[in-house]
Amino acid sequence: MKSIKLVLAFICLGAGVFAQDTLIKNSGELLTGIIVEQVDGYISYRGELSEELTLIALDQILLIKRANSPAEVFYKNDTIISKNGAIIPVKILAISPDSITYFRYNGHIQSPTTTDHKNFLLIKYSNGAIENFSDFNAVTVLQKDQLIELAQYDANVYYKTGTGVIVGEVLLGISSVMLYPMIAGITIACVKPTKLDNPLNPNNALLKSEPDYKLAYAKQAKKRKTRDALISYFSGLVGIIGTIFLAVQ
Repeated sequence: MKSIKLVLAFICLGAGVFAQDTLIKNSGELLTGIIVEQVDGYISYRGELSEELTLIALDQILLIKRANSPAEVFYKNDTIISKNGAIIPVKILAISPDSITYFRYNGHIQSPTTTDHKNFLLIKYSNGAIENFSDFNAVTVLQKDQLIELAQYDANVYYKTGTGVIVGEVLLGISSVMLYPMIAGITIACVKPTKLDNPLNPNNALLKSEPDYKLAYAKQAKKRKTRDALISYFSGLVGIIGTIFLAVQ
């Protein structure tokens, strides 16, 4: 038992040593280290390879992602509309005569993206101002990799696993003292979702007009459905096992 506790202690210590917090500045610069304190509109952190503390005003930060914690977002999204109708929520960082640089957080920390502004019709800023690019003659559309990235983001935000699936998986988990409910629960979790459209998704129309978008959206939606279904199933299973355990005490 002592050796097990010692191993666990080393694992926890290692996790604490290697866990890093991440800050994204308004310029798009990515900083990693350990956040020490956040107070009075400022945040202090220790750099990854430094013992010195650095102080940054919160109004100079777009996002803070502490290790093992949800991200804190300090900006309002601007909106880019592409020439094939895609609506992309981003934070505009800079516009040059021929390109746009923007930051986008979709659950994963990424470096800012710079792309040709001729791919877009307009930008609507969070304050309501509009930058119109429709006068450019080039007729270009989002490329396949851009459509796939957009679809994955939209599926994470707008695809919702059906209530019937969630309730059914919980009930199957509760009844899994027999083998059949377990097989049924896993099978349901792995079946592709059939209802992909969501009126709240600003890019709902791309499910019909862009095959690459639809395919990527469906794959991401399946991952979400499988995760939600299995969480629900094992919640029911753990619940019934806990109930039985308490009953026999």
